Amino acid sequence: MATVKVKPLLIPTTIGGKIDQRQKLVEQKALAQVVVDGIDAQIKEVEAALLAQMDKEGTTNGGGKTATVSVNESVVPTVTDWDEFYKYIHKQKWFHLLERRPSVTGCRELFETKGKIPGVMPFTKRKLNFNSKKG
Repeated sequence: MATVKVKPLLIPTTIGGKIDQRQKLVEQKALAQVVVDGIDAQIKEVEAALLAQMDKEGTTNGGGKTATVSVNESVVPTVTDWDEFYKYIHKQKWFHLLERRPSVTGCRELFETKGKIPGVMPFTKRKLNFNSKKG
C-alpha cells in the first residue's frame, strides 16, 4: 500500500488564525471526501458484480494477484413492526435484544422535566460550533 505524506501542521497563534486554518482544512476534507465517495461507489459496484458472478458460478471464494475473497453470510434482524417487537421484549423481559445506548433526546427531556433518571448520570459534552462566513 502506498504511503501518503502530510506536511507538518503549523498552528497559527491567534484565535482568528486558528479558526481560518480549521475552515481551510474542512474545505480540503470536503473536496477529498468527494473523491472518497466516488471510490466507495465504485467499490460497491465491483463488489456487487463480483458477488453476482460468484453466485452464478456457484463459488464462495476466489483470488486475484493482490487479494482473495470469500463470501460470509450472517443473519441480521430487520424490524417490521416496532410496537410488536417492544411488546415481545417487555413480555419476555429480553432487553438484551436491544443495543445498550440511551436515547440522548429522551434522556435530556427527562433530565429537564424530572431532574434525574435512576442509573443514569448527566454528562455535559463540550464542543466547538463553527459556521462558515462564505455564502
